[in-house]
Amino acid sequence: MLTALDLLNRMLSYFNIQDKAKGKAFTVVAFGANFFLLYQAIRHLRYPGFRLAGTLFLLAFFVLLYFIVLNFIYYYTDKQLKWDISPKVEKALGGNPQAMRAAEQQLARTSQTGAASGLFDEDRVLPTSVAIAPAQQENLNALVATLQAQGALTVDYQGLDERAVARVARQTKQPVMAIGGPFELPFYALQPVGADLVVMGGLNALTPMPLATVTRVGLMPVAAALADYDLAAAHVYLTGGEVMQPGRSGLIKQTTPYTLTVQLAYSPKARMATP
Repeated sequence: MLTALDLLNRMLSYFNIQDKAKGKAFTVVAFGANFFLLYQAIRHLRYPGFRLAGTLFLLAFFVLLYFIVLNFIYYYTDKQLKWDISPKVEKALGGNPQAMRAAEQQLARTSQTGAASGLFDEDRVLPTSVAIAPAQQENLNALVATLQAQGALTVDYQGLDERAVARVARQTKQPVMAIGGPFELPFYALQPVGADLVVMGGLNALTPMPLATVTRVGLMPVAAALADYDLAAAHVYLTGGEVMQPGRSGLIKQTTPYTLTVQLAYSPKARMATP
């Protein structure tokens, strides 16, 4: 049984397969391989001198069968059972609580502030309203796919299982995004196009694409903001995509369009002195 699982683990390690998919494969293989223990139990129980060993094989078969059934329910349904002792076993074995807490904190974070376009005084940063046209949505989806291919963005809930995602959802009382918290784009800039303010973004300054159009700056229309202030993109966060949120019988998975949260830095325009 262990040989079969080890061979499967080595084979799957050559592919970029998420942990849940691996868990499904291991569960199926373990279910079949576990019957080898039942075979050995029956063989040993037939002979008086080997019945103790046969009893131990039979006990091991039922213990592993219990956990395999739990895995089937966990990986192939959305149900969680009250008599699941897996969390207690994980706690008893130690696991990696520091890594788990760090991953949960990544999921629960509300922003990830970087310096993609400079550092600004946060007291001079305003939220905005943006509109994303169909062509811009295609650009944004393409950028997300490129970020995933480059390994800069993951959409696996930081590798956490549904139990951990459920804890984060209960703590934050908000849907949990597969990308983690809001993800700041590696490059972004603000570009005037006629009377519009277009948010450009990409992997770097050589590959910018129009991703959104600013419709309001704070409470002001764009025209009024441009008349009184110099504006620059302070932060542009990617949000949306696949999310999980608590439902009546467990987590509900939904797919939402990717969108942007844009914050602009402002500085009052210098006024020419009148004689």
